[in-house]
Amino acid sequence: MVPDLLRARVRDDPGALALAVHQGETLDYARWDRRSDTVARVLARRGVTRGDPVALLFDNARWTDYAVAYLGVLKAGAVAVPLAPRFTSAELAEVLVHSGAGAVVAPTDLSPGVPSGPWWVTAGGEVEDQEGVWPVPAPAAPEDLAEIVYTSGTTGAPKGVACTHANLMFHELPPDQSTGSPGRISFLHAFPVGTNAGQEVLRLPLRRTGRLAVALPVFDPEQLCAAVTEHGVTRLQLVPAMAQVLLDSGAHRRHDLSSVERVTLSSAPTPPALLSRLAEAFPSATLCNAYALTESGTARTLLVGAQARPRSVGRPVGGTEVRVVDDHDRDVPVGVTGEIWLRRPGAPRREYHRDPEATANAFAAGGWLRTGDLGHLDDEGYLYLDDRKKDLIISGGTNISPAEVEDVLLEHPAVADAAVVGVPHPVLGQDVGAAVVLRSPATVRQLQELVRSRLSERKTPHQMVVLEALPRNPSGKVLKRELSAVIDGSRGPTGGSREAGAADRPPLTPVQQTVLAFWQEALGRDEIDLHEDFFELGGHSLAAAQIAARVQEALDPDVPVTVVFEHPTVAELADLVERSRSPSSPTAAAGSSGPLPCP
Repeated sequence: MVPDLLRARVRDDPGALALAVHQGETLDYARWDRRSDTVARVLARRGVTRGDPVALLFDNARWTDYAVAYLGVLKAGAVAVPLAPRFTSAELAEVLVHSGAGAVVAPTDLSPGVPSGPWWVTAGGEVEDQEGVWPVPAPAAPEDLAEIVYTSGTTGAPKGVACTHANLMFHELPPDQSTGSPGRISFLHAFPVGTNAGQEVLRLPLRRTGRLAVALPVFDPEQLCAAVTEHGVTRLQLVPAMAQVLLDSGAHRRHDLSSVERVTLSSAPTPPALLSRLAEAFPSATLCNAYALTESGTARTLLVGAQARPRSVGRPVGGTEVRVVDDHDRDVPVGVTGEIWLRRPGAPRREYHRDPEATANAFAAGGWLRTGDLGHLDDEGYLYLDDRKKDLIISGGTNISPAEVEDVLLEHPAVADAAVVGVPHPVLGQDVGAAVVLRSPATVRQLQELVRSRLSERKTPHQMVVLEALPRNPSGKVLKRELSAVIDGSRGPTGGSREAGAADRPPLTPVQQTVLAFWQEALGRDEIDLHEDFFELGGHSLAAAQIAARVQEALDPDVPVTVVFEHPTVAELADLVERSRSPSSPTAAAGSSGPLPCP
């Protein structure tokens, strides 16, 4: 059982520090054990029995208190439901009902957020030592639930992933390797309570002595770097979004970070450009990329030396097996993109709490987890993440990976952050949309031209917005469903923005009249302003090809077939035609002031 790990560490070195909050409380193994015994007694006195779910509502500032409560719940034979204050009262009520938690343990200042119904115990003040009065309850069995971790819910309502003691213990080292270390290792993280990553860091000092896990109360680049210096942090755990903010802040230049030996990135794909910057910021550290899901448990991959293989998340570790399959669950060849499946033979399976249908959909025969991520394997067995299956953009029957487009956008020196999503399109089904955060001035057109030059027109974001920050969940993952609505809504009711009313416009030139007629025909619109963007009007590659052909046929300009992509307004295209028309053009020779012929 998980509490057995703590008892083993107490036998090894009771006074060794196990947990710390930066500029806050520290906790050694002996105090962790004593205090969690007390919590178990209090819960038992309040009627908590084996198998009862108990919610734990804590922020990172009280991470040591959370660790005490977590072990106390498990010692009581109950099931921990770790939660962070990111939930609204309504969301918290839904999670409590779904989990079946009849009790909540929370600090006093967070307790008002607990809806009426479940009783709650404050962490600290009301927990008095009951030793000798109430014995520590009997432990749970290996097959009993230990915790229910609620996923981030980036594309929908969070799901509770149920984990047994046997599942959490499966990856532990054999007894003869579980103690001792060539040197003390300290980990620093800012993962919120209630995330799978946060739970994994909490258990690191339980697995071996000589490990100290340090939590930041809140993620702040300056605080993070100060914590590295103060605690002599050797291993830094980040999500890519945190790494991006850290580097942009410049905080790494103002602190001594030489103690860091390893920087591990997880939870989201890491752009290659970010790896290069991290390598410069931590020249003495090894960069690692890790891949795991809450549902996959101990099945995971790891890449040590990440900058040598950008976007790879490494090879399987600890007996993990990886498959990449097509839509018919058949293995695809090396280098071909498919859905990633993971399993670790012999590991007890995790499940979705109270949702057998979702569990059946997520797990295939043989214990394979359908991750929902798209990727491919190379000929050496390294796994590469291409995208989330549900994030894949299907535009006009063509599959487009948002991650591929994001990588190009992030190469622009003005772009600090970027996310690409599919937005509705009346003809193509979906079109490419993007949101960017800028660190210096840049135009949407410049960013589009970069993508167009590196990839292709079909992968160029035709809807793009500039935001102060991307919407993310506490784990740093972009909320793409929310972002898609923001990008799609930015077009307004007409799909574009008019720069001048009809009364303010000067008379159209003959070429403008002709080009406008071609646009109206191809787009099926009667009202089009000279400065409205072709793609914001619902344009697509087929309509662009039609316009280019009509311009070439009627006006005979010396322009490429990509003319509409590069000059996506009537005004720009007409100006180009004026400058490019051949001397043999009938209208140019005659100097006609009327409309050009429209076949």
